[in-house]
Amino acid sequence: MDANEEKHLREEESRQEPEKEASGLGPEEVRIETSVPETEEARIETWGPETEEARIETSWPETEEVQKAEPEQNIKGLWKGVVFFFLCFTLSFVLGALLCYFYFFGFPKRQENQAIHNGAASSSTLSDSNLENLESINLPRVTEKLRKIQDLLTDSYLYQENGKDAEEMIYKGFLTSLLQEDPYAAYYTKEEIEETRNRQKGIYKGIGAAVSEKEGGPLVEYVYPGSPAEKAGLLAGDIVLKVDGISVESLSLNYIVENLIQGLAGSSLEMVVNRNGEEVTLRITRGEVVIPGSEVGDVAEMLKLQSGAEKQNVTDPQKSEEQQPDVNRDVLAKLKPGDIGYLSLRGFYMEAVDSFISQYESDIDGKKKALIIDLRGNPGGDVEAATKLLDYFLPDHLQKPKRKDSDNKTVQMENRGESASSSVLEVTPNPNRQFEKDKTLLLYTEDKWGKGKDWYAKDGHEVDLPIIILMNQNSASASELFAGTMQDYDRAWVFGTQSYGKGIVQTVRSFPDGSAVEFTTHYYFTPAGRNIHKKGITPDLTVEMPEADQFTYLRDRTKDLQLRKAAESLYINFIHDKNSP
Repeated sequence: MDANEEKHLREEESRQEPEKEASGLGPEEVRIETSVPETEEARIETWGPETEEARIETSWPETEEVQKAEPEQNIKGLWKGVVFFFLCFTLSFVLGALLCYFYFFGFPKRQENQAIHNGAASSSTLSDSNLENLESINLPRVTEKLRKIQDLLTDSYLYQENGKDAEEMIYKGFLTSLLQEDPYAAYYTKEEIEETRNRQKGIYKGIGAAVSEKEGGPLVEYVYPGSPAEKAGLLAGDIVLKVDGISVESLSLNYIVENLIQGLAGSSLEMVVNRNGEEVTLRITRGEVVIPGSEVGDVAEMLKLQSGAEKQNVTDPQKSEEQQPDVNRDVLAKLKPGDIGYLSLRGFYMEAVDSFISQYESDIDGKKKALIIDLRGNPGGDVEAATKLLDYFLPDHLQKPKRKDSDNKTVQMENRGESASSSVLEVTPNPNRQFEKDKTLLLYTEDKWGKGKDWYAKDGHEVDLPIIILMNQNSASASELFAGTMQDYDRAWVFGTQSYGKGIVQTVRSFPDGSAVEFTTHYYFTPAGRNIHKKGITPDLTVEMPEADQFTYLRDRTKDLQLRKAAESLYINFIHDKNSP
């Protein structure tokens, strides 16, 4: 063998050596790792945990065909993802729009119609969510309709639109929609809210007469001394028939007062009144009227203002008995100046309460043996003013009073024109309400959620005198609160007639432009847990004013039967023994 053959033989052996090593792996495993088609077993194995062979297989260099196919598959996958996302977004948008449409324009209206059709449109038959939908204004729909109306006016309205007035009337209309349930709801412009605050303080531009609603026209109950009404000859007891030629019989009292009677100082109005069956025409020039917040006096002197009345009682006893039934004239004859003080309060605003307290300290405190507080015709006012006066009269550490059995009786509403058999639903406070111990509770309020505020005495002052409070059907709101609280603590008796029955509190919310809205937000409760809304305060002694004296007693106190009865009771129960020798 020559050298060339020997070299060729070695090369042949070296080529055969790798084939022998490869053949040692076994034929099946070689097929798995080669490019032959995978068996089912091989395909399943690739999804399991990677074996050493699998890891080796994935690390092999990719062929040119695989490298070209992978980018194409990635691009196709990306486009599929984009299309899927777009379809999902579109579907979600459509479904959301449909839900919004049915929420605002579909379902609530159908539910409302169905409820009305079934006679079940009440809070007791509707769920909370449906009730909220029915009671809340649909702002998107209103806004769209207002836009359409504005477009119509812009295109076709013959005259010039006053945008500011239109806005004010929209707001007024919104609050007016609440009047059926809440007669105290109102929207005020900046000028109106200032005027309203002045009226609460007893300052306004008008004629100076107090009127009340009555069938046939407003009834003049009181004419203030020195007022334009008094100067023109208007008298208490007159019934207003016409103002500037407009019949007022079918108009609301608020409209008559605000739009026909009140006005700029110096302007005038013509008023036709019914006086004892005859029509009397008066010309009244409006002016600024200032109503005194409080009035102080001595009861003995007030009841003897007209000496002729005393002589008449002696010379004509039969007529005297008709004018003053059930009055012990002998007792009143023994009443002396300095025995009983008198204080009236026209309204519960801070200036009036401050005046009331000042007059008490200067004319009553330490100088009188008893006190009569006159709240007849007091329409109420500020809760803070009422609690300030209560704090002044009551000591700081009284236990919360308990309700008396008489407080649960149903009160008939004849004085407000309701049926004698009608009853009023009881408004009960939150039973879980907690109060501070050993502090005199003055009142507390609760909203529709059962939450509110408490007021407590804290000024360290009290009035230790026998007190009788006079009330009538026109005593309302804060005046009822004051009388009810004094009654709860047995610190005063109430004489007169059933009060008006306003046991709710209004809140005034102001806006940056000076306008404001007012609406009812809370019930109020006396310390014993009484709410007197639509019921009123029941007097401890009912004293009806004789019809003949209903409109004259403020001018002639000798005809004030309620004042006389209060004076008699105070004298017999608290003063008689002190005056005895």
